[in-house]
Amino acid sequence: MSNETAPSDPAPRAIGKLPGYRFDMGHQETERMVDELEQICKTVKYSAGEAWMTAISAQSILCTDLGYEDAAELEDALGGTFEEFLKALPHIETKIQDDGSASHGKLVFRTIPQVPFSERKMFLKKLTIETREDLWRVIHKAPCAVIEIPELEFEIGADAKRKIDSLYNLIASAVYNLSMHVSTLGASLSEDHKVKISATVDELNKLLDVETPWTLLLHDRTGLSEIRPDDRVDTQFGGQAEEDPAEENERKQQEALEMAIAEE
Repeated sequence: MSNETAPSDPAPRAIGKLPGYRFDMGHQETERMVDELEQICKTVKYSAGEAWMTAISAQSILCTDLGYEDAAELEDALGGTFEEFLKALPHIETKIQDDGSASHGKLVFRTIPQVPFSERKMFLKKLTIETREDLWRVIHKAPCAVIEIPELEFEIGADAKRKIDSLYNLIASAVYNLSMHVSTLGASLSEDHKVKISATVDELNKLLDVETPWTLLLHDRTGLSEIRPDDRVDTQFGGQAEEDPAEENERKQQEALEMAIAEE
C-alpha cells in the first residue's frame, strides 16, 4: 500500500468562488458545533414551530454550551465567522430579518423545513467532478443515503447518523478507514484482500487529484440528502420516499407529546 493516505497537495478551497465553503466540516470541533446547533434548532422548532432565530443568539448559546470564552474564540475554532458557517450548512437557510421587529436588519436562520413525508420522493443525484474545487462542495448525507463512485465500483454506505462534510473529507476519511482496516487486521487478511484494498486506496487518492473527471452518485431513498452548491447536479426522482428512522422516532415523540397535552 502507498505510504500516503491523502494527497500531499490538497485541493484548493475556492473561497472567492464559493463563499463560506472553506470550513473543515469533518473536524471534530466543527462536528460538535453542528450537533449542538441542531439541538438548538430542534428546541426552537418544538417551542415555536418554523420560527427564525438570530445568528447572534445562537452564537451566544454555543459559546456557553461548548465552553468558549467569547464569540472571537468560537470563530477562531471555526476558522471563519459564525455567519459564514451558518451559510455553509446545507440544511440551514438564512436571511436578513426585515419585519420591523427587534431582530430587524440582523441575520436570522432556521432549519430548512422538510418537504412533508407524504410528498417526498426518493432520488438519485449525479454530479461530474470536473475540477479540484468541486471537492469542496458540502454533502449533506442522510443516514440511509449511499454515495457511489461508479468508475471504481466503490460505495460509502449508510450510517447511523447524518453526515455533513465536504466531498474531499468524505473520500479522505474512506481512504483512512481502509488503511486502518489493513493495519489493524493485516495478519488475518489474505494477501489478495490486502492487494485489492491497497489498489482501492490508491485509486481513491487519484480521485482527489482530479486528473480526469469522475462521477459522484448520491442515492437517497429518504429524499433528505443535499449537495451544496447544487449547480450541475442532476436529480432523478423515483417513487415515494421511505421515512428516515430518526425522523420516524421524532415524529412518534411529537405525537406522544401532543397526545399527553390533549389528555391534560
